[in-house]
Amino acid sequence: MKPVRAPVVAVVAWLTMFAVFGGFAHAQGRAERGGGGREVYCASNDNRGTRCQMPWRDSVLAQQMSHAACVEGETWGRDPYSVWVKGGCRGNFRDARAFGWPGGDHRRGDDREVYCASNDSRGARCQVPWRHAELSRQMSDAPCIEGQTWGSDRYSVWVKKGCRGQFREARGGYRHW
Repeated sequence: MKPVRAPVVAVVAWLTMFAVFGGFAHAQGRAERGGGGREVYCASNDNRGTRCQMPWRDSVLAQQMSHAACVEGETWGRDPYSVWVKGGCRGNFRDARAFGWPGGDHRRGDDREVYCASNDSRGARCQVPWRHAELSRQMSDAPCIEGQTWGSDRYSVWVKKGCRGQFREARGGYRHW
C-alpha cells in the first residue's frame, strides 16, 4: 500500500499559512478584552494600521494607553462593530451606549469619568458624553490648570503640557440628549 503524502503536505501548508498570517495579524494590532469584558484594547504597533472587532455597534475611546496621540478621525476611528487605529495609537475602547452616549443609559452617572492624558507634554483631546467637564482628580505631577493646560468644549476635554486626570460632567452641565 502506497503512503498518501498529498493530504499531509496540504495540512502542513495550511498550518504554516495559519501560523504566518495569524502571527502577522497579531503583530499588526491586537484586541483584548479588559475591564470585566466592558472594554476592548486595540493597538497600532510599529505605527501600522489595524482594525479590531468589537462586540458592540458603536465605540468610544475610554482610555488612551499610548504616548502617540489618539485623535478620532486621524489615528483612530469607528465603524459598526469595529475600531481602526494607526500611527501608534493604543487604547481601551468601550460601548458608546453603555458609556452614556445617545441610545444608552441617559441617567446622570456621578461615577462616570473619563481619563484624559497629555503624554510627553503633547496635546490630546478626549471625547466625553456631556457638554462641559470638570477635573475631578489630577493624576499628574504637571499642573492641570483650567484654560491653560486643560479645558472642555462641546463633548470633549483637551489637555496639554503633561496634564493627566479624571474628568466628569460639570455641575449644571447640559447633556446633549
